[in-house]
Amino acid sequence: MKPSARAALLRWYRRQRRDLPWRRDPTPYRVWVSEIMLQQTTVAAVAPRYERFLSRFPDEAALADAPQQDVLKEWSGLGYYARARNLHRAAAEIVRRHGGRFPGEPETVRALPGVGRYTAGAILSIAFGKREPLVDGNVIRIFARYYGLAGSAKDAALQRECWSRAEKLVPKESPGDWNQALMELGATLCAPDAPSCAICPLSRDCTAFRGGDPEQFPAPAQRRSPVPVRWTCLWIEHKGRVLLWKRSEKERLLKNLWGLPESQRVPAAPGRKTATISHTITHHDVEIALREGSLRKDASLPPEASWVPKSKLRDYLVSSLWLKCLRASAAQKR
Repeated sequence: MKPSARAALLRWYRRQRRDLPWRRDPTPYRVWVSEIMLQQTTVAAVAPRYERFLSRFPDEAALADAPQQDVLKEWSGLGYYARARNLHRAAAEIVRRHGGRFPGEPETVRALPGVGRYTAGAILSIAFGKREPLVDGNVIRIFARYYGLAGSAKDAALQRECWSRAEKLVPKESPGDWNQALMELGATLCAPDAPSCAICPLSRDCTAFRGGDPEQFPAPAQRRSPVPVRWTCLWIEHKGRVLLWKRSEKERLLKNLWGLPESQRVPAAPGRKTATISHTITHHDVEIALREGSLRKDASLPPEASWVPKSKLRDYLVSSLWLKCLRASAAQKR
């Protein structure tokens, strides 16, 4: 990338960057939490939840000391709950091995649970001012268009090429601003569809813009067909308590989360159907037939099942899917 283009991008970023909460005080902890939240989740979804999460868990020690279920509850609705569990595990490791202070060495940061090469680059460059690159979908799109690189964003060869270029481009001075400028450009102007090339600071030297077909870079990836998932789940209520089921690590979806039991999980008889709930999880189209259920006489419950007071259900049912079921059940009782 030409020096003039790099300078233009930095000028544009410093003038036009959005006022996002994690940019106001970019400590390692604040940057780390924001980057984990933003993985596969939009800025619009994260922004209103970020400060609330920090208010509840203001530092590594507070996060490590909290019960994991409290962390999952605060994460409720953001999805991809393995991120919250890894955040909790990493906080405990930071307290145990690093005296409660976020480490600043690249190898140590990348060894933390849930922290990959991209996240480490973001934390180290933004919070520590270290010359570390990062590559995400936005950066791949920008580089593919600017340099005219072949391949789809998921192609390993294109990803390697982008990492190689990112390592060479990241400056010694203000590496955090540079990395954020790339991400900001991809999030605002260099969008996947209908990019705003007329006001882009890189368009003068952009190969795809000069060729007149920027939306063809990177090459479209083959779309995965949605996988239908059909469950029958039971609402079993007794003396103001509802029976919940802790899903295991081996489940295809919603691993290690509390939910309503599927009909085959507990010794119960399905009854009247009360609702049909539709939900999308990654490329899975989930449809739940929610039915009333009653335990069979003298039935013994497996250890994964637990009776939970109705007033505490939202402490356990953190997934948007189960919250839909909770609302559907409440609507039936009005």
